[in-house]
Amino acid sequence: MNKAIITIMTLVLVVGVCNVNAADKVFTESGEILEGEVWDFVDIYNDDTVVDMLGGIADYITTHDWSTLNVTGGSAEFGAIDYSTINISGGSHSAAITWEYGTVSLSGDAELDGVGIGDFGTINMTGGSLGNLLGRESGVLNLHGGTISNLLSVNDLSIANIFGYNLFKKSSGGDYGYGYVSGFWLDDTPFTIDLYDAETYSHVNLVPEPCTLCLLGMGILIIRKRLRK
Repeated sequence: MNKAIITIMTLVLVVGVCNVNAADKVFTESGEILEGEVWDFVDIYNDDTVVDMLGGIADYITTHDWSTLNVTGGSAEFGAIDYSTINISGGSHSAAITWEYGTVSLSGDAELDGVGIGDFGTINMTGGSLGNLLGRESGVLNLHGGTISNLLSVNDLSIANIFGYNLFKKSSGGDYGYGYVSGFWLDDTPFTIDLYDAETYSHVNLVPEPCTLCLLGMGILIIRKRLRK
């Protein structure tokens, strides 16, 4: 884990505490992590491996290769690398990070203290709730829904794409004084996200949902017709 990733983990305010007497677990083929299981470090390898975490506790789970981890319960800290994917739709977790072409997707009732992204990682958020969301190096954050209760911080070459309607971005105000983003997700849920620093503002892209773009286009056509009369 390089220095940048360690910095991300520090920023999401996560302090890992290993379970006393817990064992390590390695998956090289598909399997499950079940309620009542307690693991220290869990590693998931091989392209076709799919692991379902239905419950249990793990200090740290890392996905490698093109493997997939589906999380619907339990508690853990996660890292996705090497083109692997972690889908988190349930449970209460400390943090998740992704780098080196890994992907973390958040949805449903998932709860996390923080999520971070490093070089060439991707985060897709359609639901769930978290405290801090951090983008570093050249990662991509795609936000379609959910709740970010504390802050959004995006620096370096990383970008955050926010999809919705009635989107608004301001470079001042908010809890940290560096602005905020507000609007509605596509399911009509209102949201406000505080920006952590001045640099973040320029790394946030507002992406109006398709119907808004259609209405805008229709409005432009109507104006042009009126001007021609």
